[in-house]
Amino acid sequence: TISLLDIEKQAALWLAESFLQSTDRLAVHGFSSNTREEINYYRLLEFGSALTPASRGMISGVKARYSTRMGAALRHATRLLQQEPHSQCAILLITDGAPSDIDVHDPHYLTEDARAAVIEAQKAGVQTHCIAVDAGDDSYVRRIFGWRNFSMVQDAYSLPVQLQRACLRLMTQ
Repeated sequence: TISLLDIEKQAALWLAESFLQSTDRLAVHGFSSNTREEINYYRLLEFGSALTPASRGMISGVKARYSTRMGAALRHATRLLQQEPHSQCAILLITDGAPSDIDVHDPHYLTEDARAAVIEAQKAGVQTHCIAVDAGDDSYVRRIFGWRNFSMVQDAYSLPVQLQRACLRLMTQ
């Protein structure tokens, strides 16, 4: 059986391939956390970089690890985008559930932290959108990203279509 992470990696590769024909720039990054002391941010494909066999291998080789401290990753991505020369910058985050980490016991804390990171990104001129592959409650995604800035996907196989829609929406805003 194919995992959600495998489908996410395939979707990222498809998206990177589609940007090869475009003047728009794309980066593919990932993240994980293991308490606030260990935030891992993976730069798999950089802006302006070619999709080489090595970068394909990096994306394909990503392993599921630890937890999802979303706010920290959003802040880091926002800082990276602020260094980009283009005026239109956007973060498209794909997740399979609410923010979490093993050192946080208040279920609302990391949701509110991610929400604050989205507000900080907006103030910095960076658009944010989330695709949540989650058949459950969407209230955490709505709380973090706002009513218009997220999509829910009921199963992982619908992800590529939603990814295409989200990218088109972000590029036309």
